[in-house]
Amino acid sequence: MTTAAYATSSLTERDCERAPAWLRERSFLPDRWRDEHTRSLVAEDDTGAPLGAGTMWTSRVHPGRYNVDLVVAPEHRRMGIATALLRALAELQPAPQPFIWGAAESDPAHAFAASLGARTIQRSPLDRFSTAHAVRLRPHDRARSVREVTPSAVEHAWADMYEWTHAEWHPVGPGSRGALIEDLWSETDADASSVALLPSGGVGAVVLVFVDSKVPVIAGETASCETSDGARLLEGAIRRSLDELARRGTPEVAFDGHESDPHLMPVLRTLGPLTRWHRIVEFHC
Repeated sequence: MTTAAYATSSLTERDCERAPAWLRERSFLPDRWRDEHTRSLVAEDDTGAPLGAGTMWTSRVHPGRYNVDLVVAPEHRRMGIATALLRALAELQPAPQPFIWGAAESDPAHAFAASLGARTIQRSPLDRFSTAHAVRLRPHDRARSVREVTPSAVEHAWADMYEWTHAEWHPVGPGSRGALIEDLWSETDADASSVALLPSGGVGAVVLVFVDSKVPVIAGETASCETSDGARLLEGAIRRSLDELARRGTPEVAFDGHESDPHLMPVLRTLGPLTRWHRIVEFHC
């Protein structure tokens, strides 16, 4: 695909190695880095200098949309390069599927997405929360460390929770449960992670503390959308995790959740105001 000023072609390993700073910051991978659903393109001028790049990939858990990322050199923005890259990527899709992209609501790139007819499908809080605010939550006598139940029970509850919290806006694909629990234990702090048990002894709510970033990230909800007394179970499980982190001297945490999570959002509003959001949009090209 070409215009008078630039042409798009596959992004190669050599392109990545010699990339200017504005492109290296995005850590793009070469074209077809995994398979035909992982494509990367570069837009170059007639001297071979990169002007922009775009990449798309499908998730093993959510194969029904293509994640997309675009970047254009600052001095060449608003020249149609991002649109051209996006259209070229769309032409490479084996079967037409929508794109999905997300960023902080303050990101100016949302205006570009809106020009393509993007619709918001979800929002996630970006605020950080003090572990000292755990006292705002009520403890629960059935909140436990995940170490007190079997790993398979935790994994089953986590996969169930993930499936129902995404069902309405970003459904998981068939056979994705394995991908959902892959590397789960290497990325989480089992001592700080919690479950809240049902009277039957089953897992009613699961709260995992992920430690693969600078600030611990807490993710969790009830194992089922119909869990009896789910709000209290989740509140108690989060209280236990925050108490454990506070005991160690961890000052703050982030949460990985969604505006549509019915039991999590009230807990977060109790912990503190929600002032910043990550907005996820879907669009076609």
